[in-house]
Formats: sequence, structure tokens, C-alpha cells
Amino acid sequence: MGTTQRLTPGVTGQPNWGDLSKSITHIARSIEKEKDIEKDEKKTDISDATIKNDPEIIGDPKINRVYKKLLDKRKVHIKNTYKNLIKTGGGRKNIVNGKSASIGRAGIKSANRITSFFAGVGGSGFEQALSDVGFGTLNGKSFQEVIDFLLIYCSESNEGMDETAANKASCEVMNELALDSNNNLAEFEKLIKELLDGKGLADTLCRFWGLYIFEHLSQRFEEKINQRGTEVGKETFKIIKDDVLGQVKVLNDKRPVAKIDWKGKDGKKEIERIFDSIIKIICDEND
Repeated sequence: MGTTQRLTPGVTGQPNWGDLSKSITHIARSIEKEKDIEKDEKKTDISDATIKNDPEIIGDPKINRVYKKLLDKRKVHIKNTYKNLIKTGGGRKNIVNGKSASIGRAGIKSANRITSFFAGVGGSGFEQALSDVGFGTLNGKSFQEVIDFLLIYCSESNEGMDETAANKASCEVMNELALDSNNNLAEFEKLIKELLDGKGLADTLCRFWGLYIFEHLSQRFEEKINQRGTEVGKETFKIIKDDVLGQVKVLNDKRPVAKIDWKGKDGKKEIERIFDSIIKIICDEND
């Protein structure tokens, strides 16, 4: 059964999935129109890079105006995509509090597991933290065995889309940390402890939430958008992913450094606060 066929209705009293589907379709259409502009560029001997880097100054004025208008509309469609996703979940507060039936709950659980384990490493060391979550001894175990275990530990079941989104976000974050530590256990432990010093773990959570939101959009509509062509599909979701992670990075840069007890109530509150902040910034909400 395909992804688009597995869509479930939105929350009672909230806009249905149709609005969200339309928003993503508009993004895909903007890419198709962009490709038409690129064909016109070739007719005027203007490179794709030149037009995109300086559309106001260089090239055919008519093409420039059309391209700028297209980009402006795309930004609106991307923003509407985020807003409609949040609406289908029953609103920001329900999602952040884990009360939504479609998004938020699995992400919060995975985020709690990640931060709790990392805090355990900082408090009692890597080997003890692994033992506490059921891994056992490190003797004779490879780096990949440790990572595979942590991926399972931090993941939810594969029962639904929310769980799948949380699992994929956890997997990408863990794999990125593995690469940063050169697939070395000692360096991995050192990296985790460094993340706990200052706002490193908070930044990691920001990225997790950005990936989590992206995965919710990708798994629901990738199949549908790919019907417009694989290239259009790939570019559509690349644009969405780059946008949400770019906004998350901006949020990271503005966040104050704070020492958090990630295993306690303050840690759980901070996880929800970060999630809430990300939803606010991508949806332009101020309340």
C-alpha cells in the first residue's frame, strides 16, 4: 500500500490533509516552473547559477522578475506547508504536549531517550550508561554494535507515521554523531560529554526536531510528488529539508547557553520548549 494511500484524516475540527497536500504540490509546481525558466535562460545564454545568484541585476529583466516572483511564492507555500502540518496535528500546544494523535508523541519519547542516555554518559560514564539501558559490557563489542543498539533504544515501534518519523530523525542524528567521532568509541564518548557542556545537546535536539518535522512531510507525500517526476520529487523535498534545517540553525545561533539537568523534569521541559520554539519559528508564530 503506497504512502499517499495511508493518509489518515486530520484531527476533528481541524483542516483536513487536503490543505497540506496542496501546499506541497504548489512547491513542486514552482520547481517545474523554475525548470521552464531555465530553458528560457539557455535561449538568452544566461547561466542558471548567474540568474539564481543575482536575479535582480544580471540577465533578461523579464526572466528576472518572473524568477523572483516564483521564489517569493515558493516561500509562502513552504510556510503554509508547515502551518498546515501543525493544523492537522491539532495545533502547536497539542503537538508539543504529546496530546496529538498524529504528530509529536513519538518524537518526544525519542528525544527523551536520547537526552537521558547522553546525560547518563555525562554522569556515570559511557560503559555504565550503556549497561543501564541494557547493552551489557563493552568488552569485545564493536562501534557499530553500540550504534545499532542505541538506534533501537532511541526508536519507537514502526506502528505508524509518527513513530517512523521519530526513528528516521534519531537514526540520522546518531549517524551524524558517529561520523563526527570517526566511528571510534572513545571519541564518541568524548563527543557526547562535550555536547553536555554548554548548549551542544540542545543544538542536537534542534536538529532532531527539524529532521522529525521534515520526515513527517516526506513520508506522507513523497510518493505523490514523485508522480510529477523523480527529479522534481527529489528537489521538492530537498528544498523543504534545507529550509527547515536552515531555520533550526538560526534558532541554534540565538539560543542562550544553559546548563540543563537532562534526566530530570527540567530536561523534559527543555525538550518540549525546543520543540515549541522550532514550530514557532517555522510557522512565524509569536504567541
